[in-house]
Amino acid sequence: MVIWVTTFTTMLGIGLIAPLLAIFAKLLGATNSEVGIIFGVFALFRTISQIPVGILSDIFGKKPFIVIGTFFYGVFTLMYNIVGSVLGLLIIRSITGFFSAFVTPIAGSYVANLAPKERLGEYMGIFNASINLGFAIGPFIGGFLADMYGIKTPFYICGFLAILASIIALIKLEELPIKREVEININKLFSIEFLKNKVFLLSFIINILTIMCNASIIAYLAIYAVSFKITLTQVGFMIASTNILSALLQRYMGKLFDKFGIITIILGIIILSIGLYSISVSSEFLTLISSLIDVALGLSMIGTSALSLAIRDIPPQRKGEAMGLFTTSINIGMFFGAVIFGIMADFVGLSNMYRISSILVLVLGSLCYLKIKKYLTNN
Repeated sequence: MVIWVTTFTTMLGIGLIAPLLAIFAKLLGATNSEVGIIFGVFALFRTISQIPVGILSDIFGKKPFIVIGTFFYGVFTLMYNIVGSVLGLLIIRSITGFFSAFVTPIAGSYVANLAPKERLGEYMGIFNASINLGFAIGPFIGGFLADMYGIKTPFYICGFLAILASIIALIKLEELPIKREVEININKLFSIEFLKNKVFLLSFIINILTIMCNASIIAYLAIYAVSFKITLTQVGFMIASTNILSALLQRYMGKLFDKFGIITIILGIIILSIGLYSISVSSEFLTLISSLIDVALGLSMIGTSALSLAIRDIPPQRKGEAMGLFTTSINIGMFFGAVIFGIMADFVGLSNMYRISSILVLVLGSLCYLKIKKYLTNN
């Protein structure tokens, strides 16, 4: 399906620069805290735009937003290579964060509208797989290109891939029927109505917690690994191999959720917590990659299950709105995870930061799970 190809191509480009951005920022003189802000500002601007963009896509159609978003994301990504300061990097990250809100959440709602209700978990699993697979292959290629041709090369390729995704979407993507009258209510563009639903809210919180922990890996793994004399190519390989595993598991995790329900969430929380703690005691390539496999397994179980649970009972004509709101949990988690854990790393070190994130996700995630279980049992 074209939407999966478009998403994969975009995420492949994003994956190229993922393990390198922290190193790139360090070369410009950024501290750990500033690295966190650089990662976080992307999520912040994505959050600001995501809900209104999701609602507008329900009104005007999803194809225009996907085409525009991928194109301008690509154009501004090419500009990473002309910045010469931390402030310049922050500005470019802000703009690319804004246009990224036009892509994956809208593509996710596109898939959700296509999916039969009884197979929603499976469809969302395949969609998540296209994201993870693109993001998986990218880091290995990006790390290799950075070692061979310089750190700026992957940023150029990322930009061109996003523009290519825009062209594919423009030519091949079919628009879904628009089921809502063309009527814009400004207040609804920033509505958080779905958070009144307890299951949606608790799924939202669980996703924030897990993404916060994932942010500690995305933002700081390269710095942590390089301190143990691990090369950027090896860092890319670690991220790529674990993301490929996560991508391959997504559809099956969706099926597990369809069959067994929310038990998949608590299992994912436990496995993720073990993986994060293992990172904190790892100092070699093999032990780090083993820890990351645990993290990937936990994230794939939680991500697909929490998303499917949150939007399972949302009417088709409002799934874009719901996806726009739910995926702000990714941005909130990425922002607070990158910033808070960056500050923490400056005070207690990266190893202790990973230990604390392990405890955080286990305790708070388990509490949310128990509340969901109690609510579903009583209703």
